[in-house]
Amino acid sequence: MKKLTFQLAFLGCIMSLSSCSVETERDGIEIESNLNKRGECISVMVGDASINAFYDNNVPIQKPKDTHLKALLHYNINVRDYEASKKFYKLLAFANFVDLNINVTDPEDAQGLDLPPYSLKTTPMRAKDGFIIDLIKFNTPYDDEAPHSDYNSIGFSSLHLKSSNLKKDRAYLQRNGVSSTVIVGTDDKPEKIKFSDPDGTTILMSQVGPVSNVYLFQRTKINGVFSTNINVTNLARSVNFYEEVGFDIIDQNESFATIALPKGRHITLTESCSPNMAYDKVNHLGIARIAITTSNLEADMEILKAKGIEFYSPNPIQGTGLFSIIRFAAFEDPDGNVLELVKLPL
Repeated sequence: MKKLTFQLAFLGCIMSLSSCSVETERDGIEIESNLNKRGECISVMVGDASINAFYDNNVPIQKPKDTHLKALLHYNINVRDYEASKKFYKLLAFANFVDLNINVTDPEDAQGLDLPPYSLKTTPMRAKDGFIIDLIKFNTPYDDEAPHSDYNSIGFSSLHLKSSNLKKDRAYLQRNGVSSTVIVGTDDKPEKIKFSDPDGTTILMSQVGPVSNVYLFQRTKINGVFSTNINVTNLARSVNFYEEVGFDIIDQNESFATIALPKGRHITLTESCSPNMAYDKVNHLGIARIAITTSNLEADMEILKAKGIEFYSPNPIQGTGLFSIIRFAAFEDPDGNVLELVKLPL
């Protein structure tokens, strides 16, 4: 695993200098009730009005009390067709700088992500706001099962982007063969749309801020990632877990909690009763894991082990050569979502 995660993390460090639904409105929050009129279980969706109270602002966040976590670094998104997916995400204003072929032959290295030895191709892609996604095409072992198409599915439910002119960006996507559905607003004034990447991974895009018509040679007004959402089966249990890991809880009600680290993108934990569970392995198509930076990986591993958290590998995985200065360790949250602690060289 050395050559995968550490190369991506190093590049990330450089590039990031920086189910049915009935929608209602309550206290400015768009929600979906857990039960419909027939008593069937449906999921909750946090509204943009609530999310926007915490994203792209200056909410003061305390440093973790015992761990050394710093910021959310990136998503990993597994794909079938590497070139087609790279082209698709470039349409969404992500830029890539390098393609890497990775072969992990040492079983101990591969155990870092709970996999047998594997090979893959990957590229980190940077959004305009500095957020990073890593596109990965596993060669072996390869899992061709389609990703969850429902954004209420347990796990990293969707990539949620922001636009300063959603109506024109929706038309831009349509011209490039990407159809979308308005889920909040109208065709003439969309507030949130839903579409999919070439593999079926759910992507949401919201109008954030006033509508801008100033393009200055830009093809699109897509300007970054709006939010990071993790759907969970038991909100109270997940809130307790992420607090133990080192996140600060900055808002919470019976349906969702907003959690944060001192720097970078916040995360929303949303309680869901979807039957679609988190992926078993990180080579599954779709959003597979998230990486979080730490200033002291070894200390954090010991702290979290003392709290009962089990890592895939008992010791940090160390890179070689140029990437020997980067280390990582991965573990799961209560629903099986894979979190990866990464120690960057800076």
